[in-house]
Amino acid sequence: MHEPAVKKTLYWCEHCNVPLIGRTCSCGNEAKTIPLLQPYDLRPALSADRDHIIQLLTSQYGDVPVPKVILLNKTGGYDRAELVIINGQRFGWFTFDPVTKTYSLDITPEALPFLVPYISKGIIDLTAHIDLKAEKGRIGGKRFPLKTPVPDGSVIVTANGKYGTAIVKEGFIKVKELLPITPSTYPDPDWEAVIVHNTYHLKNLERNAVRTIKSHMKDRPTVNVSFSGGKDSTAVLHLARKAGVDKAFFIDTGLEFPETIQFIEEQRVEIIRKGGDFWQAVEKAGPPGKDNRWCCKLLKLHPLKIYLADIGPSVTIQGNRWYESWNRAGLDETSQNPANPLQLNISPIRSWRAFEVFLYLWWRNFPINPLYERGIERIGCYLCPAMLESEYDSIRKTHPDFTERWDAFLDKWAEKKQMPDAYTDWGLWRWRALPPKMRELCRNMGVLVNDDFTLAQTKERKKKQQPPPISPIEQKRADVGPEPDDMFRAIRHDYPILGDVIYLDNAATSCSPEPVVEAMVEFEHRYRSNVGRGVHRFTRIATQRYWHAHEKVAEFIGAEEGVTVFTKNTTEAINMVAQGLTWTPGDRIVTTILEHHSNLLPWRSLEKQGVTLEIIGILPDYSLDMDEFRKALEKPVRLVAITQASNVLGNITPVQEIATLCREKGVLLLIDAAQAAPHMPVDVRTIGCDFYCFSGHKLGGPTGTGVLWMKKPNLIPLMEGGGTVESVTDEEVVLIQGYEQYEAGTPNISGGIGLGVAVDYLKKIGMDKIHEHEENLTNRLIDGLSAIERVRVYAPANPETRIGVVSFTIDGMHPHEVAQRLDDHDILVRSGFHCCQPLMSALNLPEGTVRVSIAHYNTREEIDLFLATLKEIISQ
Repeated sequence: MHEPAVKKTLYWCEHCNVPLIGRTCSCGNEAKTIPLLQPYDLRPALSADRDHIIQLLTSQYGDVPVPKVILLNKTGGYDRAELVIINGQRFGWFTFDPVTKTYSLDITPEALPFLVPYISKGIIDLTAHIDLKAEKGRIGGKRFPLKTPVPDGSVIVTANGKYGTAIVKEGFIKVKELLPITPSTYPDPDWEAVIVHNTYHLKNLERNAVRTIKSHMKDRPTVNVSFSGGKDSTAVLHLARKAGVDKAFFIDTGLEFPETIQFIEEQRVEIIRKGGDFWQAVEKAGPPGKDNRWCCKLLKLHPLKIYLADIGPSVTIQGNRWYESWNRAGLDETSQNPANPLQLNISPIRSWRAFEVFLYLWWRNFPINPLYERGIERIGCYLCPAMLESEYDSIRKTHPDFTERWDAFLDKWAEKKQMPDAYTDWGLWRWRALPPKMRELCRNMGVLVNDDFTLAQTKERKKKQQPPPISPIEQKRADVGPEPDDMFRAIRHDYPILGDVIYLDNAATSCSPEPVVEAMVEFEHRYRSNVGRGVHRFTRIATQRYWHAHEKVAEFIGAEEGVTVFTKNTTEAINMVAQGLTWTPGDRIVTTILEHHSNLLPWRSLEKQGVTLEIIGILPDYSLDMDEFRKALEKPVRLVAITQASNVLGNITPVQEIATLCREKGVLLLIDAAQAAPHMPVDVRTIGCDFYCFSGHKLGGPTGTGVLWMKKPNLIPLMEGGGTVESVTDEEVVLIQGYEQYEAGTPNISGGIGLGVAVDYLKKIGMDKIHEHEENLTNRLIDGLSAIERVRVYAPANPETRIGVVSFTIDGMHPHEVAQRLDDHDILVRSGFHCCQPLMSALNLPEGTVRVSIAHYNTREEIDLFLATLKEIISQ
């Protein structure tokens, strides 16, 4: 460790009976030294700790007066293990057993001069149990059988005027030592007296810390304080304000105690409420651990990146101390934040122990988070794995609403992973790989541990899975209905895949909500069967639900008439039209430069039959050249095939106007709606097209699903076979009227049913709301990208003519490099040509673009984090 040697000891003035920061007391006396134990951190025993100690002393030894000043020296153990220091002596060991959930206080021989005059119980006269005359030499360290039963635990022993301590276990007593004791009395100062005697030292600490802050506060353009609501950051906040720093921020993880939030609001600190959704992420990632703190990245580092991207390079003053963890033991005065190059961290109290921190706050009468007095030593998320089981056990009593939900999740996770009861009961979920102490505990208690130090699985669990109780916020939503932003955040719980990534590749494939997955699993588990004319119950259920899915999809696009056919995808739907119409040499097809290859190559293939293909270009604002389009219709045209929304530029084409022009000319119109149907309200009656094609996998449905809607079933089926016919004789084949004639063979039944659930899901949210939400995110995205140097955005300027698909390039960086580096930050985008090479050539983009594509489950925070990360990538 890098702390001065003095920090390994505690000074104590025996004359005034007070602990000291420095070697000299204000009374003029030199202090004695008390060796401390690693990690050498000291803190006052506050109300809850003091009450525990008093309760244990009283229950064990009677009405023992307890001094006002008690110090605790944290040490290693199974859970909480602290050396209690009273009257300048090592008084005892205050520990918590995570197995029995009980506290104990084992008295040291040094405490006996103070205790002996007051002991009224819990003392054993060894002469009544042991024949001391028969014992030769010292009896300290020896183990003797007891003649009469005595409860297990720590006891005080006496014999022939001497006193000592011993441990009783299973009918035996092991004596530590017997010594002559002279009863002593001590002054009983309070903490105010301690402060008075340490004022000189506190002034020096303050002066040095303020000097440190002042010497670095101009190292970056902006200076602020990172505030957590704990004692250390409270001390730093006031030191920084004394140095002239006013700005401070707190990152709300969403797992904070209400007392902390209220305390922070009272300190005039900016609250950043941009954290991710822990409850969604934990379903996928599992409980965070001391050796797997994924939650900090999601809930703290991501919001910090967004915040710093807004304010720019900054000096951030923090309350980190050497004694908090081994990771911080070598902390320098200044350190570059390894997770964000914009932040230079200053640690002005790194050499302070908790003892100095509390004394300083009391000396200056600064407010302190009230949770400390309630026994919570580590202020932060209420389920943080760094918290001791003893603290969490106390939170079960003070904040049961919080712990019930977390305990229920842990039980469910343990059941799923076949973890032993110790995983939840003893708090072993806090580690992926158990440290030596916890492996020792498991070994002693007969719990199996694997060679890689993980808990061994078991099929025997006493606990039963309980559903997590609804949170107060969720209950409020259920009562009064969600606000718009809250609604779209709430639905993310239906997408567990999004827990630890930012998914911005929705134009390629979107994510399926849980109801879609559950519907497909239900098919496989409950009624898997073929559809058609069978009569048994499974086939009747499957047929009815598969048929009903067609009805749902038709309703989703406003198709009261016509035929809705299920396909594999948009590509197959377009090819069915290309192959299902009859063509003659000289027929003309008009399409656009905006098209995906799926709406280009099928038409090009018809050129072998003498069909002519004409491609309409775009204007500088990326809109379709309607003058060129009208001109193309001046000659006979058999079919117009056009995208409703570009999968590269996001621009919406005027399909209704185009449909009117086509009807006037007697031209068939096919619309590729792969990028439109998932993102905006659709009504094929209003549009007036002949064919409408889209994919299920882009609107939350299963992969391998798509739709072809036809105003009239005038296509020749692409395939014929089982399920397509009404009757077959030697003379003729009569096809079934309806979608069945176009779905030869066994279809993707579970996929079709899942697609029906997907459109139901979107309808329940409301396509108008989805479009508005995505438009707001797209505006935020484009504005942010446009403000970054070296970035060129390819998107229409008018928000009303675009969807949430935005392409961009960065000068000097290949699109694939950008996408790969974003992936390193858990942000998933698409790069390349996006199956639109003719468009890329027209835009002079030989390497393609980076494409961000938005869905309804994306959030403002994700867009902000994407922009912040992109700035960081470009600046490196």
